[in-house]
Amino acid sequence: MKKILGLAALLVVMGFYAQAKAEPVFGFIYKDATEPASVASEITPARMGEATCRSYFGIVALGQCGVKEAMKSGGITQLAFYDTYTKNILGWKKVVTKAYGK
Repeated sequence: MKKILGLAALLVVMGFYAQAKAEPVFGFIYKDATEPASVASEITPARMGEATCRSYFGIVALGQCGVKEAMKSGGITQLAFYDTYTKNILGWKKVVTKAYGK
């Protein structure tokens, strides 16, 4: 029984570590951050589109929050830049990608 609990704890810690490595700013208990992403572009943004996805305690993940989806929702064909906003409260996570362009 102790081995099973130890293995389960190790898997949980490894999962948190993998999550932390995938995000520039990581907060397991609480996160409310916007992370900018740069795109080499001289385009002046005239439009903005959003794409949202949600994760429920790392068990279920729903939605499309990619840059292409955000561009599509805003009618953008040329990307200037995009931001990713993440809010996480005890595993209840929402990610919004905002694309800017024309």
